[in-house]
This record gives sequence, structure tokens and C-alpha cells, in this order.
Amino acid sequence: MLQFGLVAILASPLPWTAPGPAPSPIYGGDLVEPGSWPSVVAILMGDVLCTGTLVSDTVVLTAAHCLDSNPSPSLMHVVVGEDVFSQYDEVVGVVEHGSHPDFCGTDPDVCKVDIWDYGYVVLDRPITSVEPTRPIASQAEWDESMYVGAPITVVGFGDDEKDLKGFKRQVDVEIVRFSTTGLEFQAGGMGFDSCQGDSGGPAFVTLASGELALAGVVSRGYTCGKGGFYGIPYAALCWLNQETGVDLRTDACEACDCLDISPKSDEGCGCRSGDAGGSFGLAVLLALVGLRRSGARRRRTSRP
Repeated sequence: MLQFGLVAILASPLPWTAPGPAPSPIYGGDLVEPGSWPSVVAILMGDVLCTGTLVSDTVVLTAAHCLDSNPSPSLMHVVVGEDVFSQYDEVVGVVEHGSHPDFCGTDPDVCKVDIWDYGYVVLDRPITSVEPTRPIASQAEWDESMYVGAPITVVGFGDDEKDLKGFKRQVDVEIVRFSTTGLEFQAGGMGFDSCQGDSGGPAFVTLASGELALAGVVSRGYTCGKGGFYGIPYAALCWLNQETGVDLRTDACEACDCLDISPKSDEGCGCRSGDAGGSFGLAVLLALVGLRRSGARRRRTSRP
């Protein structure tokens, strides 16, 4: 997650040996139960850690800023399991990766909101032991689950309060507000949050049917514990299909613009009386920014 000083990047350097003390929960959350959230994977790039979600047996959805250094696929690995240290984890190689062409980077003077922070990783073999998690892609599912105050579960391998990373944790938070377009939302705060190393990881919702669906991709946030910002996966589904051949759409919408994600006037504009900053509270806040949850470098590189 980008953390801009108010907000910063959540990719994070990874300790290559397991910490001595047992890890405590991440910012108000808990270590996952063994076998839970299996589609949430760790992405290792040299000494940098990000999180991602298996959306097919060969494709992981993550954040573009995790890939901003254009890492060599030969130096990348995806870990399926509860932590990145266990000999029992499944480790898979990477053949390619890509970043959304509209990703505008991590410079807060350039990118303030709706930064298209989507990336993907293609695996060198299918993961057959895990059922992928699909993004919200229908209007009924969106209307049911995506509103201010809606509960979501964020899962990732990032830092806890003791800066221990590499262990899969979960935290339950609520959606705080949406950007004007609905392409991003803010969630968490008051000690319940994602942090460095959770970049690219998922925010899940539980539908009325009981099915889990991917509602957001961790992008950036305030100081860990004070809330973060998430991209809406639906906006990237056409691009992902063009790049990887994986089609996650359910509405037969070729342009991926058939889902009405615009915030309701009384829910998502962030313009209620007493709201600091109006639409998404970012116009003013991000004018102050410096970068937060970094481990990933700020320099821009050519995209894959």
C-alpha cells in the first residue's frame, strides 16, 4: 500500500529468516486459521514482499506499484500457504508480469486519486490446490455489498505492530468512503488496517449467498492503523483479459463499464457535513503527501 505521510506504499522488504518471537496480529487483526483464505498468496521479488490474489489457476492480481521496479520474472516467486518461511508452502515460479497502462505512479504531486494501481503476475504452472477468488462483477453483487459502512476482510502478509511480516493475517474493517468515480474506496482506521507488505492484497466481501468475492486491491494508505485505499478490480477486468486471456467478467460487457459503481449521493461522495476534504477526502490531504508503506522503490521504470 502506498502510504502518503499521510499515505505510503505497502510493498515491503522481507526478512529472509523467520523472526524469533511469535508474530502478533496485524493492526487489530489475527493470524489466519490454517487453510483459510487460500487464494491469498505472497509475491517475493528479491528482498521485497507483496501480496496478491489468485483470480485464476495461473494469474495473480496485485498492485502495479509492486512491479514498478520491473523485476525480472526469473527472480520472482509466488508462495501459497500461511507464511513465507514454511518448508511445506507451495512455491511457484513466474513467467511474466504487467502493470495497468493507466497506472500513474507513486508521485503524490501527480497521482491523487483513482491511480489505477493494478498489476498481474502469470505463474509458470497452474495452482491446482487452490480455488481462485473472483472479483465482484455483477450489479446485484455490487449493490448488495459495496456501500459506506459495508464490512470487508483484508488479508495479507504484511507488517504487524511489531514490524513482523511474512505471516498471513486478516483484519475486518468497514468501507469509509468512495472516490467520486467509485473506482477506489477507503477502509479501516482506529488501529484496524493493512500495512507494508500487504500491497496488492485483497479486500473480500461475503455475499448473501455465502460466497466470498474480491472487492478491492490494496493500494496505499495513511500511517499503518489509520486506514488505506483500495482499487476496484472490476475496472481492470477488460485489461486483464486482453493481457492474460483470463476473462473474469460476468456481465458480457466488452468495455467493462456496464457496472454502475458511482457512489450513491448519500453514501460515497465524502461530502457529508463535517467530512474533511470532500470527495474521498483526498484533494486536500494528498496535497500534503510524502510516501508511506515503502519497501518498494519510488523510481519509475518502463512497464513490462
